[in-house]
Parts: sequence; structure tokens; C-alpha cells
Amino acid sequence: MTPPPIPQPSPCLQCLPLEGAVNFRDLGGYATADGRRVKKGRVFRADHLSRLTAGDHAILTGLHLKLVCDFRTVREQQMAPDHLPADGSIQLLSLPVQAAGFDPATVIDRLRSGDASWLSMGFFVELYQRYLDEFGPVWGEVLRLAARPENLPLVFHCTGGKDRTGICAALLLLVLGVAEEEVRRDHDLSNLCNAPRLPRLYAEFAALGYGPEQVTPYLQAPVEPLAAMLEHLKRQYGTVEGYLRAKAGLADATIRALQAELLE
Repeated sequence: MTPPPIPQPSPCLQCLPLEGAVNFRDLGGYATADGRRVKKGRVFRADHLSRLTAGDHAILTGLHLKLVCDFRTVREQQMAPDHLPADGSIQLLSLPVQAAGFDPATVIDRLRSGDASWLSMGFFVELYQRYLDEFGPVWGEVLRLAARPENLPLVFHCTGGKDRTGICAALLLLVLGVAEEEVRRDHDLSNLCNAPRLPRLYAEFAALGYGPEQVTPYLQAPVEPLAAMLEHLKRQYGTVEGYLRAKAGLADATIRALQAELLE
């Protein structure tokens, strides 16, 4: 399979101009099927926040950000703790998402040992479905928090802000009534936002003996895993609301509160 070209670095207008995070963006602005729109400045998605600068802190403080939800595994968090303002104005909530047998924190060690069995599109298609089926309570917790104004604005993130973060973003946008086409477009924006980091990452993997055709499913945000996950959701649960009731434990009242809080 020929890998997609590396996106050329260019400004993503939805990304915040942070020095220490490249994929921090507002989930507001999307239109819904009933003619409403997702409110801006209430819920954000991001890559890891371990490199935030004092200038970045000022921007987040200016947003009145209240809560950070971190989906990274325990080891990922230990290796690169989120660097938030020291005044405690932003609360940090650890919500690790780690499928059995795969910890992103060990990727380099696995490759150095010659274990590249997971470097395939099929692996990530399966991984997204496992994240969906096994971590409903995590996604549900974020949506419960987002339904309460005292927790807003909030941001949820993983390491690259594209896989675990992408699943949570998709569920949120879908339950708000955003069209699946727009959800896929939002997912694809991670490729644009992460583009400045990709040449360095591809070079690091190349030094280990792994070319672009192998590592692209891991380093970029291809649409195939998300699309397969959404089809899996429809087959298994019918609708996003059905999934959130069955696997995330969300009550209809919470779903209505979420919509009331985040739509205008």
C-alpha cells in the first residue's frame, strides 16, 4: 500500500496558537442536522500538554479553561506529565485508555526489539473498535462532565490528539447531531495540525528501520479506523445514543443536558 503523502505544514485555523501543543483545537462551530450549531469555546481536543510554555498557560487561562481530561496510559503520563499552570486554576483528571497488549509508551522499545506486528492498518481498525467497546465508561465520564457548566471549558487529550481523542470527539459531535461527514473532516484535521512534527517522527522511525508505508497508520490519522469504528457502532448498538446508553451508562437526561449546554 502506498502511504498518503506527509501533509505540508500550514496553519490550521481551528488550532490554538500554542508553542507546546500543535493539535489543540476547538470542537465548536459545527452545524447540526436540526439547524443548530456547536458552541465555540466550551470543549476542546488536543495532543499532549507536557510541553506547554508560560505563554501557552496565559492563553489557556484566558480561555478560562477549568478541566483537562488525559486519556494517556499511566506510563505515558509518567513519562511526560501534563504541564499546567502552577496556580491550580485548571484541574487535571486522569482517565487512562489502554487496550490489553498495547501501550503507546512502549512503541519504540517494541520496534527496537523487532516487534512490528502491530504496524498495520488492520491493527488500528481493530484497536479503534476495542477502544469503543471496552472504554465506554471513560467516554461517558467526559460527556457527563461536559454536560455540567461548572466544568466548562474543558479539554480532553491523548498523546497525538488523534486516536483516543478522535474517538471521544466523534462520539461527542455525533450525539450533538453533527453529520458523520463533518466528524470525519474533524478527524482529518489532526493530519494538518500534526504536520509540523511528522518529518521528525518519520526520520526517527526510519532510523529504526521502519519506512513510511509501515508507520503511517500510527503517525497519521487515516480515516479507515474511524470509519470502521462507526460502522461497528451502527451494527452493534444502532445509534450513538444507543451506544452511550449501553456502554457509557448515560441516561437520556444527561444526553439532553449535554445537548442543551453545548448547542446554540
